[in-house]
Amino acid sequence: MRAVIDQRIVEDIADCFRELTAIVPLHAIRNETEYDRAVSILNALLDAGAAEEGHQLADLVDILGSIIGDYEDAQ
Repeated sequence: MRAVIDQRIVEDIADCFRELTAIVPLHAIRNETEYDRAVSILNALLDAGAAEEGHQLADLVDILGSIIGDYEDAQ
């Protein structure tokens, strides 16, 4: 069976993801420090207009908001 994407593309995705997650926490929040950082980043994205439909970072705002919401629900 042939791979849907080649290894180089997978490596490129991994590199981009690593760079993004160094800035934006895209994992379950484990403590109050990570929570505060995530909220701060979300607020900066919202201030930049990223919540507007069609904005190139609108999906990121949605994902980060969900991660924050999950942490808040668990507390």
